[in-house]
Amino acid sequence: MALIFILFSLSIVKGQQNYTWFSPLEDKQVEGRIDNHKLTAFNRLPDELENQVRKPVWQLGENSAGLYIDFQTSASEIKVQYQVAGALNMPHMPTTGVSGLDLYAYDNTSKDWKWAYGNYNFSDTISYTWENIGENSNFSYRLYFPLYNTVKWLKIGVPSNGKFAYTRTATLKPIVVYGTSIGQGACTSRPGLAWTSQVGRALKNEVLNLCFSGNGRLEEPILKVMNQVDAACYILDCIPNLAITKSRTEEQLDSLLVNAVTLLRKERPTTPIILTQHSSGSIPTVFNEDKNKEYQQSSSVLKKTFEKLQSQGERRIFMLSSDELGLDLNSTVDYAHPNDQGMEHIANAYIKLLKKVLE
Repeated sequence: MALIFILFSLSIVKGQQNYTWFSPLEDKQVEGRIDNHKLTAFNRLPDELENQVRKPVWQLGENSAGLYIDFQTSASEIKVQYQVAGALNMPHMPTTGVSGLDLYAYDNTSKDWKWAYGNYNFSDTISYTWENIGENSNFSYRLYFPLYNTVKWLKIGVPSNGKFAYTRTATLKPIVVYGTSIGQGACTSRPGLAWTSQVGRALKNEVLNLCFSGNGRLEEPILKVMNQVDAACYILDCIPNLAITKSRTEEQLDSLLVNAVTLLRKERPTTPIILTQHSSGSIPTVFNEDKNKEYQQSSSVLKKTFEKLQSQGERRIFMLSSDELGLDLNSTVDYAHPNDQGMEHIANAYIKLLKKVLE
C-alpha cells in the first residue's frame, strides 16, 4: 500500500504545543467524492455544478456525507477539531449523526474492521478525542465526516512523537450512488453506520455519495457528472423522492428511469447499473395507507421499467427489491428513514447484490 507522507512543522497552538496537526483538505486527502484534487471545500459536487443544479441540491452537496480520510499512525491518541455551518442536530436524528465524526480501523493482521469510541464536545469548535487506542502499526484508520452538516474547516492531530501518514485503502473502481435522504444517512446515530459507509468497508471500492435529502430526482446534471466517473457500478436509489402524484404520472416516472439509464449508457455501455425500489415498500408495517400506497406504486413502476429495459436487450442492469432490502417495523425512526438497524438491513442487501454484480 502506497503511503503519502506529509511533512509538517509543529503547529504551535496554545495548550496543544505537543501535537502535530494536519489539514486533510489542504493536503488533498479527502476521499469519497468526485474531482477530489480540484475541490477547496468539504463539498461533494464539482465546483462547476453550482450553476447547473437547483439551489437545494447544491446546498445539500455541501454536506460532507460519505466523505472520509484514510491514514496510518503510531499514536495511541488522536484529536480532531472542526467547525460546522449548520444546526448540530435534527428532531429525528442525533447530533452524533448530523454533525459528528466516526473512527474505524482495518486490522491488516486479522483482516477485519474495528471501531473506536471517541470523547466529543459539541460547541462553537467541535472536538473529538480518541484515547488509549494502542500503538497499532497494523491498523489502517478511516475517519468519517458528518452526514448532515457542512464542515467549514477540520484538522487532525497526533502527539508530536507519533508518526502520521495518509493512505488509500480503497483500491478498486468507485461505486457511485445517486439517492435521497436515506442514502445521505438519515437517520443513523453516527456516520460510519450509514449504509454507504458500511458498503465501503465491506468492499475494496470507494463509495461516492451523491445522495440529497428530498432531492434525489434523477436530474441530468447529476447523471452527467456520474458519467464522468469510470465506476465499478452505478446505483440509482431515488424512488423515495419520486412518488406518483398529481404532478408526476407513472408514465413520467418510467420516462425518468429510462432517461437515466440511457444517459449513463452513452459513456459507459457496460458499467453495471442497479435500480432500487423503495426501502419501505415491502409488506406494510405501518398503519398509514397513503404512504403504503405511495411506496408500492412507485416501486411497481420501477420493476416494470426494469423488466422493459431487460426485454429491450439491456443486460448489465440489476434491481434491488423492497423485499430484499428487508426493512421491518423496527427499522425506521418515522415513515421511511432507517435507524441503525434499518441501515444494516439496507447495507447487507446492497453488499450481497454488489458482490454478485462486481464478480
